[in-house]
Amino acid sequence: MSWQDEAVIDDLLQRIQMHIMPRRVRCREYFNDFDKLRCGRCTEEQFARAINMIGVNLTDEEMKALARHFTDHGPRAMKPQVVNHLEFCKAVDQVFGSEDIQDGLKSTMLTTSPGSTFMSTFVPNELEEEERVENLLHKVAALCKARGCLIKPIYTDLDRAPIPSASRMNPRRSGKVTKNQFIKNWPFKKEMTMDDIDLICEKYTTKNGDVHYMALHNEVSEVLGDPAQPFPTSPLHLRPDDTEWSHHNTGAVDRVRAKVAEKKARLKEHFQDFDPLRKGFCTPGQVKTVFTIMNISKDIDKSDYESLVAQYSGDDGRFDYRSFCAEVDSAFTRPGLERDPLAVLEMPDATTTSPARRNTIKLNARKQEKIVKLEDMVRAHVRKRNLEMKPVFQDFDKAHRGYVSRSQFQRTLTTFGLDLSEKQIGYLCNMYCDYGNHNDFNYVRFLKNVDPLSEDVETALMQLTSPHTGGNRPKSYFNSDGRVMPKSFSTPML
Repeated sequence: MSWQDEAVIDDLLQRIQMHIMPRRVRCREYFNDFDKLRCGRCTEEQFARAINMIGVNLTDEEMKALARHFTDHGPRAMKPQVVNHLEFCKAVDQVFGSEDIQDGLKSTMLTTSPGSTFMSTFVPNELEEEERVENLLHKVAALCKARGCLIKPIYTDLDRAPIPSASRMNPRRSGKVTKNQFIKNWPFKKEMTMDDIDLICEKYTTKNGDVHYMALHNEVSEVLGDPAQPFPTSPLHLRPDDTEWSHHNTGAVDRVRAKVAEKKARLKEHFQDFDPLRKGFCTPGQVKTVFTIMNISKDIDKSDYESLVAQYSGDDGRFDYRSFCAEVDSAFTRPGLERDPLAVLEMPDATTTSPARRNTIKLNARKQEKIVKLEDMVRAHVRKRNLEMKPVFQDFDKAHRGYVSRSQFQRTLTTFGLDLSEKQIGYLCNMYCDYGNHNDFNYVRFLKNVDPLSEDVETALMQLTSPHTGGNRPKSYFNSDGRVMPKSFSTPML
């Protein structure tokens, strides 16, 4: 059969396409160094060298056949640069532009894992005793699994050592070692005879006489599966909490009203940005956007949001924000106030904003009696020893939130010599954990009850924090004797 046969050339091109498609290799880059003038032609020897650089192993006859097929016989082709590598690259690169060619190649290619194409050019040798070799490979896989070892790390130092050494006969990262190195470092010499080891070497011997240990490692790893241990997990199992909080009996509108009063904000203007016609309605998604802009969405959970939407939405699904804003703004004003000019409204105080700031635990009478006794015991201990507890709590509260953790509260009491049991600590935490959880302890409220300030200190603090009021100016002038000097006898200003 002639090498000029189109079927043979198509087979060679298909082999090259099968090599470059999974690697996304562009062949033209390998010919640029041989074509300085960019004329699109090179010599036959340069053509063969470029194909070898791509990584395709072809025989000398196959190289000559390809070179003859793409030889340019035009008037501009001057020997020895007669091989048209542009036409060759165009024919090979059709695999990237044609889906039909890719589908045809994928049907003939095996699906490989990332990195396995590193040694795709090597194929293990076929032996007469193939069944015996299969048994040996299963034995090696069983030994690797039982002892928890891998073949690849054993020969890595011989293959990837950066220091030049006479014992390293192969290039770095080639996946090959010499036969003597393979036998010397083989880990299962006691379990296998020398004939078995030689048979494995013969199976994975390359053309240069080296042993391709990476091919052996990959085949054994396919049998082993994933050697990694299962990742330890700790599923979250929440304990059932039967605690009744004050927010359970507080409506979502009351909490929003308290939060708006605390921030002194107005919701109506933000809703009107989504209602250019001022009809008083918007979509439920726009309601969530307004809550996010006002930074109150974190204080409203999903159930509260759904209850608000259900309460103020009509049959068409639109949210009546005008009624909602009127209900929320009742913390500041009262409808129809202009009709009663003598009415006096009270400004929002701590009780108005309490639903937004506090979420306390509801306690029965028996627990409240025990808590009162514990507070009396702590109060007596503090007064007897004249202790000051606030600085110790502030050492734990670096952010000045007014809260410490439950363990920090227990450590503080132990520091002052109050060794309470875990149950007694739990009673106090039930009273002063008002942030919606069992861990954040409000030590400011606790100190007001067990370590109150004296009246003089409270008066001084009130005067210190109150706004400044200037002294009253005298209505008349006084002389040096302290007598009132009439205005008519005063010295005129110059």
